[in-house]
Amino acid sequence: MHWEDRFRWQSERSEGLVARFHLPPMGCDRNHWRRALANGRWDALSYRVIKQRGSPASDAQRVLAAVLDASPGASLHHRSSLAWLGFRGFGLQDLEVARARNQSGQRPTLATLHELRCLRPHDIVVVRGVVTETALRAIWCEAAQYASPGRADIGHLRIGRLLDAGHRMGLVTWAGLHEMVEDIHERGRSGTVIMRALAEARPPGSSPTESNLESRLEEILDRAGCRGLRRQIRVGGHEPIGRADHVDDELPLVVETNSMTFHTTPTDQAADEQRYLRLLDAGFTVAVMWEVDLWGNDRAVVSTLSRARGFAARNHPAVLHSPGCPWPLPHVGAPPF
Repeated sequence: MHWEDRFRWQSERSEGLVARFHLPPMGCDRNHWRRALANGRWDALSYRVIKQRGSPASDAQRVLAAVLDASPGASLHHRSSLAWLGFRGFGLQDLEVARARNQSGQRPTLATLHELRCLRPHDIVVVRGVVTETALRAIWCEAAQYASPGRADIGHLRIGRLLDAGHRMGLVTWAGLHEMVEDIHERGRSGTVIMRALAEARPPGSSPTESNLESRLEEILDRAGCRGLRRQIRVGGHEPIGRADHVDDELPLVVETNSMTFHTTPTDQAADEQRYLRLLDAGFTVAVMWEVDLWGNDRAVVSTLSRARGFAARNHPAVLHSPGCPWPLPHVGAPPF
């Protein structure tokens, strides 16, 4: 095979790119590299990376070029990893890459380089052809930005949201979080305090997928002969609280249907309970119907709604959860008898 055919073969597998460290596996050398740059069919992106002229520019090409420029042994790092993995609030404008310390004396030019003291092999994955840190490893890097005591509170909130988002996306497991905390904290890594506290609030487990719970609630009430509810109504007066899943037309009662996917993490619980407090302050009773009961315990759903209507009829605001509530200690949950 002609040397340039080998270059093209490699570029077809690498977003139109070829890196200098690809030369030996291709059976090519520096002379072929120089000939490629001289023949007008290849453009230099850096000292270490060239691209086939005419190959379409894309985020994927730019990200992969940055990693190849710092390779071998490099990966996408920190916020760039989070952006590549699909986390909201992170972008690919300013790329960050990482590799082990003393791996190479050549400095990359396509991204900011971080040389790491220790990078565990299982903290690296390949996503859409790009070597990147796992979501957990990247989130730990973000937690390190909040290690100072003055930033701990806001860090706890923001990193908790990231972990919960990663959990929903299937990129983070609580078992993996606990394993990482136990392994990395012994090395004195920044961010340990935040990550350990967040791990303690997230015992290992998983969540099933969400279903059409509002329709399911209406079906249960109809079969039981119960008075119906109105769906998706905005509640609140001068300070709107938001849209409720269901409301009772005759009583100050809001009924929420909670899935196990979007209402079980600590961040979700805190947000929900803040919402319930606002509803209580506005004079509403809240009945929370959980997915497991909606699909497997009709009697409990009907009973919870009946009790909630009793509180609302007495103008005694309360929050009542159906028996399937997964929150071990809901701060807002037990009705005030």
